[in-house]
Amino acid sequence: MRFGAAKGAISKQSSAAAGVLRHSSGLDQFCSHLQGAETQSILDMSGASQANIAFITGLGHRISSDDLIGTMAECFGPDFIEGQQMAANAQRFTDQTLTFPEASFDGALVWDALQFLTPPLLEHTVEQLLRVMRPGAPMLVFFNSDERATHLPVLNYRIQDQKTLLQIPRGGMQRSQHFANRTVERLFAKAASLKFFLTRDSLREIIVRV
Repeated sequence: MRFGAAKGAISKQSSAAAGVLRHSSGLDQFCSHLQGAETQSILDMSGASQANIAFITGLGHRISSDDLIGTMAECFGPDFIEGQQMAANAQRFTDQTLTFPEASFDGALVWDALQFLTPPLLEHTVEQLLRVMRPGAPMLVFFNSDERATHLPVLNYRIQDQKTLLQIPRGGMQRSQHFANRTVERLFAKAASLKFFLTRDSLREIIVRV
């Protein structure tokens, strides 16, 4: 498992850039699944965060961190899209990503990292996510829904409370494709269910149940 911020040449922004608070109905429902439950193991795909660790452990659960964006930066270099086309890079990524034993987790905070992956790595990563989740586990997944956007912000997500996230700029990256609802449904065709949440911005929130 990996901890810490991304390495590599994601286009840089000032480290002093202010974060943005955002209401999240998807996070609210994810947290409702945890409340009152016996101790569960949660996977955070946004890298180690004291805010997220404190929040999840405060609910009585365990949390593991795996920085998917950081691994992409290390394996693919400054251009995620072009870097994924090289077989050696793709193999390095798959060797380092989601190497946990089968059925290790009761839930996952995937955030928006999947939208920067291209096929077949995208499908492989989703397959591995489903593999490491226990039956019935919820996964909170975000996709940018702006069809016109070609360059998307890369963000860290820090939980402030059950309904509020702090989005911290981490740079920007070219999008791999537009994820319409049908695209997302096909991507998670092996999951038990998907629930889409209406939002006031371009970030689509989804709860995927394994």
